[in-house]
Amino acid sequence: MRYRFSQGLLLLLAICFLLQVFSPLRLNTDAIILLSMGESAAHGGGFLDSGQKTVHPPGYPALLAALMRVGLARPWAIVGLNAVFLSAGLFATYSLLIREFFEDKSVVLIICSLFLLSFIVVKHFPIPLTDVPFFCCSMCCLAVMSKTTKMDWNWRFVILAVAAWLLAVAAITTRRVGVALVPPLVFMIVCSPHFKSLLKRLSRRTTLMIVGASAIVGVGTMRVVAKTSTLVDFLSVAKQSKISTLVVQIISYRLTEFGELLGNLPMSKMPTQLHIMVPWIGLILFLLTLFGLATKRRHIGPTEVFLVCYMGILFAWPYYDARFWLPVLPLLIAYSVLAIKSLRFPNGVVMIYCIVFSALGFVAIAYSTRISFAGSTFPDRYGDGTLRPTYCAAFQSCRDGGDPNKVDAKALRVLRAYN
Repeated sequence: MRYRFSQGLLLLLAICFLLQVFSPLRLNTDAIILLSMGESAAHGGGFLDSGQKTVHPPGYPALLAALMRVGLARPWAIVGLNAVFLSAGLFATYSLLIREFFEDKSVVLIICSLFLLSFIVVKHFPIPLTDVPFFCCSMCCLAVMSKTTKMDWNWRFVILAVAAWLLAVAAITTRRVGVALVPPLVFMIVCSPHFKSLLKRLSRRTTLMIVGASAIVGVGTMRVVAKTSTLVDFLSVAKQSKISTLVVQIISYRLTEFGELLGNLPMSKMPTQLHIMVPWIGLILFLLTLFGLATKRRHIGPTEVFLVCYMGILFAWPYYDARFWLPVLPLLIAYSVLAIKSLRFPNGVVMIYCIVFSALGFVAIAYSTRISFAGSTFPDRYGDGTLRPTYCAAFQSCRDGGDPNKVDAKALRVLRAYN
């Protein structure tokens, strides 16, 4: 019965997400830059934003450029591409959680459903951003690494290891935090139970060939990182702040983001009186995640190494945005479930929380779907109103015509290029 319910819930959510394909192009600051890079690349101008280099890797803009070159640079195609990435990432997540976390399939399906019900997934799924593609690449990479660690050293192991490396490279070219996949790759090889025994059996020549090949792969990976990543934005903030002030601010950012994740509500939608409580709520999720990680200390694998590296990078990142956690949200939920089981939380409390979390998620889905089918009122429904004049100018759908003096020229160009 529970398995059938979890299947039905996931199917319902899949339908709800597919409805967002009918949404007009949704923009925010990063989306405008990424779309501009894609347009520039499609016309042979390189991955530039208005002729300027950006901090964004070229992976996702390259996909946008490909869509533009084949005549599919339309909002439905962009959201549809996100749907493909989300589906593949969820399948990989399911495979990973079944293999490493839970034998009960219904528990894994519920975790996948809770992931889809999170407001950060609902909000950012229809927007052309790197979060969903990176989620797909990273989860697929972890799923492949998980399978590889349980195999003997043979040609199939080599093929899967190469596949994991290619997925890690794809993740790095999509988002800079993809470098968090490099330590798990090394862990997958070095900590394999057959690695040491294999080295003893190999000849010196073969060992040198393996070391040489590994060095080439390592240099190649570092070259990809150097070519696609930059820390200009990090350094600009770090230089302006004292280390102690920066550390306190980053911790506050991360705990606030965790509080929004656990409450499944952005702080901007919460009553002002509750804002002071959000970081403390976030501390609960942070501690649950750490406790869940601790329960697997005797069976550490690439997934644990990745999440620790990912969290370590974000706890050094001086910017605030809850969507930073979207790619690893299923892992945060999974480790929290392990902690809850180990600490023996009352089932009634867990059930009530899941119901409230899901209810808020469905409210977010209903709101997003309303935006998708808003028609001529889309400029009034979407966003905080900043881009309303731009949408009015692009769609010519506003009764008052919008304020022409507040039109964002770059956003308008992007809207016309991708519609």
